[in-house]
Amino acid sequence: MNFIAKTDIGNLRERNEDCYFFDESKRLFAIADGMSGHVRGDIASRLALQTFEEWAAETANPISDLGPINSLNILEKLATEANERVYAMGQESLKYQRMGTTLTAGFVTPSYLAYVHVGDSRLYVLHNDILTQITTDDSLVQQMIEKGEITPEEGRVHVRRNIITQAIGLAPEVKLASDVFPLAPGDIVLACTDGLHDLITDDTETRNIISSAPSLETASENLISRALAYGGTDNVTVLLSNID
Repeated sequence: MNFIAKTDIGNLRERNEDCYFFDESKRLFAIADGMSGHVRGDIASRLALQTFEEWAAETANPISDLGPINSLNILEKLATEANERVYAMGQESLKYQRMGTTLTAGFVTPSYLAYVHVGDSRLYVLHNDILTQITTDDSLVQQMIEKGEITPEEGRVHVRRNIITQAIGLAPEVKLASDVFPLAPGDIVLACTDGLHDLITDDTETRNIISSAPSLETASENLISRALAYGGTDNVTVLLSNID
């Protein structure tokens, strides 16, 4: 089991507000996408992930699997702390007020993926050549889909698909989505920011890029290259992990 992560500023942005972290020894990863419509999204994403980095640095490697319940408890605690940190900084200084970030983080084990999620970054699992999105976007378009106002296919290209309904750091408390998803040998976990899934809108194309690559390194490079070829209108971050 290993992790590969890459990020790119894209073709249009002046700075990269995406951020990622992983610790292979603890099987932990996190990605964050600072909100470009708010002040200093790059600082928000960096601050949110520091919570996970500090936990990894201060915690001894587990002798055995933490178990899904303990894993979820840790992730929820860290995400809650990340929200408190980003919100507090926003309250302390006008120049950081209302800054926010998405957050998607998890533990990848040989048998399951435990994860926590806020915003519209995504988690997918490739299993038996089928790519499944396992997170649900906190977005205006997702709400429209759930109300039956538009189809999922229409949502993929909707002009308002970048409007998210909640994020880390915007309020004192945040509603977290967390769950456990089963994994098996040969599976590949994909975490990405919307700079990828808003440009490569067909999951079949994403699946084919990953499946045809000789390595995770090549797969990550090819995914980012394709997003850039489709315009690269946003920062793009890809993190991949495989199950041996």
